Amino acid sequence: MLRHSAEECLALADAVLAAVPEGEAEVRVVEDDLALTRFARNTVHQNVAETGLSLRLRLVAGGRVGVAEVRGNAGGSIDRLVRLAEEARRVAPAEDALAPLPAPDGRDGPCGWSDATAEATPEQRAEGVATVTTAAAARGLQAFGALSTRATQLAVVSSRGVRRHGRRTAAALSAVVRGEDGAGYADRHAVDAGDLEPEAVAAEVIETAERNQGARPAETGLHEVVLSPYAVQELVGYLSYIGFSALAVEERRSFMRFDERLMSPSVGIRDDCADPAGSPFPFDAEGVSTRPVTLIDGGVCRDVVHDSVTAARAGVANTGHSLPQPNTIGPWATHLVMDPGAVPASELVAGVRRGLYVTRFWYVRVVHPLRTVITGMTREGTFLIEDGRLGAPVRDLRFTESIVEALDRVQGISAERRLQLGEDGSSVVVPWLHLGGFRFTS
Repeated sequence: MLRHSAEECLALADAVLAAVPEGEAEVRVVEDDLALTRFARNTVHQNVAETGLSLRLRLVAGGRVGVAEVRGNAGGSIDRLVRLAEEARRVAPAEDALAPLPAPDGRDGPCGWSDATAEATPEQRAEGVATVTTAAAARGLQAFGALSTRATQLAVVSSRGVRRHGRRTAAALSAVVRGEDGAGYADRHAVDAGDLEPEAVAAEVIETAERNQGARPAETGLHEVVLSPYAVQELVGYLSYIGFSALAVEERRSFMRFDERLMSPSVGIRDDCADPAGSPFPFDAEGVSTRPVTLIDGGVCRDVVHDSVTAARAGVANTGHSLPQPNTIGPWATHLVMDPGAVPASELVAGVRRGLYVTRFWYVRVVHPLRTVITGMTREGTFLIEDGRLGAPVRDLRFTESIVEALDRVQGISAERRLQLGEDGSSVVVPWLHLGGFRFTS
């Protein structure tokens, strides 16, 4: 459970700001409470919990920037934090055009918070785990995985008048179930731990594992596929990593060609920090309100996300997608949402005469950013689709494919979607996809 109130976090940031002798300054206070229950071979084998507080100070003066961060007993670390940031600023190279610290923007928005998640006990997590392990044991299978709950709060205060506080929670249950000759995978992510649906996870992962026994080789080449949200999340996440940042556009490493259709007209992707289907949070690492951004609309490249640095260089509005500054990564889309279709997920499989169903991807790496080519493996549930039905399991395949080209082959999108939460607080909401072709290489 978080140990500090919003007022205490803001007061701590104020105390740091008051100790800064000159120049502009920004203070970030982050408190994070993470608890995790791991299980293997149908038995809980580890329960860990950690609560930490960190203070980060960014000083800007004389065309130089200095950053320092301390963790632990923050009350006795303020003078040290200021001294370290000033020492870093003195030795930093001077910059001709430093972007100023952002000013307050007067906007606000919802936070994805659940008391049930923040107050979850080890016993409650163990109960969720037991639902999966008991069901797996009853079928002669072995379950592995983890159930985690997390509560985080962030305060940002600056000499420009920014004064923000927000908090959010995240819960996740992931499971791998193994049999004699194959395994299955399933997970759920939610703001509220009560929405994890361990019974549904158990049913899904056991069904996948039992179906995925004795897999046989499959031919390589271009296959019609249905991708589950676990696999689609990888495509959308890597698409964002490759090209949804204004810095990537500046550095000519983004695939985005504005106002040009690169994908199927049925594809829409946006970043929306207030969408209740995701994990709402109203501001970025600089305390700037995060605005909704339409990235892909009807398959057409529309816009990218900005932070204060890229927005100042481009002379456009800051969309509030900053990571802690300064950084070399640039702005980051952290609330991705893919538009749903109108077809039930089960009907996507029914629409395929012969193809493959892919549960998830693994060990994905970027091959060619400008062409959005990635490579990786299928894992824990790849099946033939024959005459509209799931058929025999096939051994895991390596794929090498352009994400943009794959999304130009969309033939169906499910009405149902799933939420996936990242450890960095990012969220992705994605459906099942039916693609007319996906390239498997070995």
